[in-house]
Amino acid sequence: MKILPALALAVVLIATKPVYAQDSLGEAYVGVRAIGSVASLDDVDTSGFTGSRDIENDSDETAGIGVIAGFRWADIPLRTEVEASYRFRFDLDARDNGPPAVTYESNVDSINVLFNAILEWRNDSDFTPFIGGTIGWARNMAENTRINVPTQTSTTDDTDTDNLAYGGIAGVDWRFAESWSAELAYRYIDLGKVDGGSFAAGDSIEADHYVSHDLLLSFSYRF
Repeated sequence: MKILPALALAVVLIATKPVYAQDSLGEAYVGVRAIGSVASLDDVDTSGFTGSRDIENDSDETAGIGVIAGFRWADIPLRTEVEASYRFRFDLDARDNGPPAVTYESNVDSINVLFNAILEWRNDSDFTPFIGGTIGWARNMAENTRINVPTQTSTTDDTDTDNLAYGGIAGVDWRFAESWSAELAYRYIDLGKVDGGSFAAGDSIEADHYVSHDLLLSFSYRF
C-alpha cells in the first residue's frame, strides 16, 4: 500500500512542474472569453401601479461571449486589457395586481466595453494567481412587454440605458503552451441601471443595479 502515497506524490510533482516558465514578460496577447453568471436586478422601482406589486423574477442565470486584447508589463507585475463582450437575455418579470391585473416582461441584453487592470503573483510555475479591477461602459437593452391580463392586450416599449460599469476580479492563469494560456476567474460587476419601460397608462419599471457574479473562462494567444 506504500505505492499509493508515492503515486500521489508523483502526480503532484508532475502537475506542478513548470513547463513554460515565466521568462518572457512584456508581451501582448489577444483572446476569447466565455461568461457564465448568476445575476440580479437590485432596487427595482415601479410607479403608476393601481394595486400591489409582485416582482416575480429579479434574478436569473445568464451567459455571454467576449474578446480581449491586453499587455503583460515587464517591469511591474501588472497586465492591462480591454474587453468587449455581449451578455444574453436576463428575464425580469413583474405584476401589478390591479385592478386591472397587468404583467410586465423585460428581456435584457447588455453590451460591455471594459478596461481590466490585473495584479499578478508571478512565480516559477506555469500558474499565475491574480486580482484586479474592472471599469467601463455597459449598454443595457431591454425589450419590454406590458400585458393587460383581463383583455390580453399587449404593448411594447424597447429601451436602452448607458451606464458606468465597475467591479473586481480574481483568478488564475495557466500557461499550458509556449504561446497559449487559459484563465479561470470570478468577477463581481455592477452594470448599472435597467429601464423596464414607460407605458401610455403612466406605469413604469426601473432597476438601479444590474449586478452579476461571473465565472470567466478565457483562452489567450501571446505574441
